[in-house]
Amino acid sequence: MTDNYTYEPDLSLYKSEQGYEKMMSWYERVSDEITVDHRSIFADTRFGKTHIIEAGDANQKPVLLIPGVAGCAPLWRHQINAFSEHFRVLAIDIVGQPGKSAANPPSVFNDDYTDWLEDIIQSLELDKPHIVGVSTGGTTVMDMAIRKSEMIDKTVMCGPTGLARARLPFRQWLLTARKKDADVLSDDLTASSFSKPRSGETFGSFDRQLARGMALGTRHYRVDKSLGIYNEKTSRVDIFRALKVIGKFFFSVDKNRLRSFKNKGLLIFGEFEVLYNPWKISKRLQKLIPSLQIEIVKDAGHAAIYDQPEAVNELVLEFLRKE
Repeated sequence: MTDNYTYEPDLSLYKSEQGYEKMMSWYERVSDEITVDHRSIFADTRFGKTHIIEAGDANQKPVLLIPGVAGCAPLWRHQINAFSEHFRVLAIDIVGQPGKSAANPPSVFNDDYTDWLEDIIQSLELDKPHIVGVSTGGTTVMDMAIRKSEMIDKTVMCGPTGLARARLPFRQWLLTARKKDADVLSDDLTASSFSKPRSGETFGSFDRQLARGMALGTRHYRVDKSLGIYNEKTSRVDIFRALKVIGKFFFSVDKNRLRSFKNKGLLIFGEFEVLYNPWKISKRLQKLIPSLQIEIVKDAGHAAIYDQPEAVNELVLEFLRKE
């Protein structure tokens, strides 16, 4: 861990200085919703400084919280507030993603993300922390349990990618999002934007701060560069690498690889998960990983921690605290 380090902004993954300022203003507003005592710390990794929001008693069992693509540490504020009573909570800004970590994204095509997480654990001298991840952060948790299981304890994955061939609402979401101003898009995003198509019914109360962050990221952040799919020579997205990213996150993981999942795990889906049918994938995974506890949360879509945070927090705390 680095003491007395002062964060210096790096705008290389932002589209403009104004966009950076808008995103960081939002970042600080979300941070203000953390109601428990907390502080910023920085871990040394091979990809540069990693910013972490730390809360709770430093003598308690550590829990690492890993966001998804274009997410950030403050979005875990509901979990920080709830978990810090029982654990040392460490919410991470991913390197190469919005936040206060180094603008040096790991590759999604190799072991970079698990190497980065290993560096954090070693830099902070953590003893087998629990790890919790949402969306692609949940995929990183899964990869840790497969590749570096001896370094961690229990795992929680909320709506992870890569478990089966995904069904993505490209037309409704990506193409529409590209045409809208960030303020309009922020208002338009709802829980149903991240659920499978249904007969017009609504559910949950989609996290407005998440909606705002996604809208700002769509407008002001270079997600193409952070995912390694931008070709600097041609100044265009590399289609081949983009298809590889889709294959990494949205196609099925090899069965033998899943069978090597070693840690105690909790897998959480919303009943209206956008990526796959949660009941079908749960049956498949239960056969491959019999020790995995699987919960399907009512009235929630992809990343149920945002649609039903109280219900999900209760599930996670019960799982992490039991012997």
